[in-house]
Formats: sequence, structure tokens, C-alpha cells
Amino acid sequence: MFRSRFALPEIRSAVEGAAGPTTGWEPLAEGENSQVFAAVAGTGPVVVRVSKRREGFAVDERASLMLAGSGVRVPEFHGIGPIGDGWWCLTGRLPGTRLCDLPMDRITAAAPAVADTLERLHAVDVSGTTGYGGVDPATGDGRHTAWADWIGRVPREWPDIESTEDRKLLEALAEQVHAAAASLPPVRALVHGDYSANNLVLDEDGTVGVLDLERAMLGDPLWDAAYQLYWGGAWPPMAPQARAAAAGLDDTADHRNRLRCYMTAAGLAGAAVYMFGGRHDEVHLMARRLAPLLDAPPSLADLDGYWLAPG
Repeated sequence: MFRSRFALPEIRSAVEGAAGPTTGWEPLAEGENSQVFAAVAGTGPVVVRVSKRREGFAVDERASLMLAGSGVRVPEFHGIGPIGDGWWCLTGRLPGTRLCDLPMDRITAAAPAVADTLERLHAVDVSGTTGYGGVDPATGDGRHTAWADWIGRVPREWPDIESTEDRKLLEALAEQVHAAAASLPPVRALVHGDYSANNLVLDEDGTVGVLDLERAMLGDPLWDAAYQLYWGGAWPPMAPQARAAAAGLDDTADHRNRLRCYMTAAGLAGAAVYMFGGRHDEVHLMARRLAPLLDAPPSLADLDGYWLAPG
């Protein structure tokens, strides 16, 4: 993890030194890697994020520029700058409330708009870029020559897992991903990478805003649907958007197999982060969520029995 721990006066001083006076600072919900604050600048309401890594902010900015003119509402970037051994990022603050902070009935009602926004994100023109996988913030290109190379980054070995059962399960799942990766189609679209309920904002008029494109990539848009299905089984606020994503897909063997591959790859990537951080309880939870994916996927209609099963 790369979460910073800077004092607010130090953050405010660094930001104001580059962006001018700000007022009304207050902390917002933190991400895995960032401190997050709301404030008011000369441009209006802003959000300040602080992290030990600059690249995530730079990818976010590049992906936001790629979405210009697409109709997808994203925050306007006002700057990225240094603070101690970390970095701050200043953006506009979108009006509305994070999807995960709304009552379940409103989350469910917003699911079609959430799915429509994702379709528009996937439809943005990426013909001026090359490559697959994580977006290079300097060029907008993908960092890999093949989509299979990006998906195949999941580790085959899990030496630091305390539970033998969990280790064997994760190894079997990793082999499954590597075997499936070779036959993945070379589809190229802009993919959010973390299209989750805490990265979406719902305005009073029902407009969906999209936050935190730090994990943006170029590849198969089914990745975003798979990501929603994976976390929708473990986190109830994501289940309605996962259902809406699945409803828009043709129920074919190809779609089911790609979804399973991407769900497994996403879960293994998370489990690896927890493993290297020594967070064994979280690794176990991830392994339990992944276990149903060892079996061949049934129809997409079997959402509760397989795709959204908590494990």
C-alpha cells in the first residue's frame, strides 16, 4: 500500500503554493492508497488526494482527457504536485453523493444509468493509441503488446500464504487464468478498471459521475462487468450495478468464460496485494470468494448461484 500520512497543514501549504488560496478543508473517505480532502478553491469545490505514488494520479488525468467530449462526467484536473516524499492531486469536485453512501433503493434505481455511463466510457475512441493493459500516462498507450500478457500477470506461486488449503486454491485458480489468457480476443476499448460503487457519484438529477481512473487500461470492456460481478458478491452496494451490467450481455459460452477469467484475475490481483502486505485474514476472504470460480460457469441468469455468490 502507498497511503500517505501527511498532516493537513503541510498538505494545504503544498497545494496552495501551486494552486492558490483554499478554504473549507475537511477530510473525505480515504482510499486504499490515498488521503482525501474536500476544499474550496478559486475554481469552486475541489478534491485533494495525497499518495506516495504519482503515477496513479497521472493515469487518472490521462484517462480523463481521453473521455473529453464523450458525455461521461469526470472531475476536471487542476494540478499534480510534490509534497515531501509523496504527491498531491487537485481536481474539481463533482456534485452529488457517492453511490456507496446512498440507501439501497436509490443504488438499485440508479443501476441502469450506471450501466449506460459505462457503455459510453467503453465507446470512447481509442484508435489513436496502441497496446493493451495499464495506460501509460505519458502517451495514452497500453503498456503491453497483447491483452493476454496483461491478464497473465497474476502470480502462479503463492509462497507466503499461511493456509495450505488457500495456497492450493489460489495456485489452481492462477493456472486456470494462465490457460484461459491464451485464447482471449484482442479487443481494445478504454476500461475503467475499478468501476465500483465508491468511484461513482450520483447527482440529484440522476446523472452519474465517474471518479478515480487510476487503474484505467486498454482492453476488453468485459473486464469492468467482471469486476462488478466479483465485488458485487462480496459488497451489497455493488450488486445492483453488477446485475445491470450482466443484463446487457448476450449469454454465450464466450462471454461466460471471459467473465470468469477476468473475475478470477481481479480477485487474484487483490489477494496478491494482501499477501505481500501480510494481511492473511483478507487473503482468506479473497480465496473464499474465488473458490466458486473453479467450476465451469452456468448461464448468466444464475446470478445468485454462481456469479454473485459470496464464497
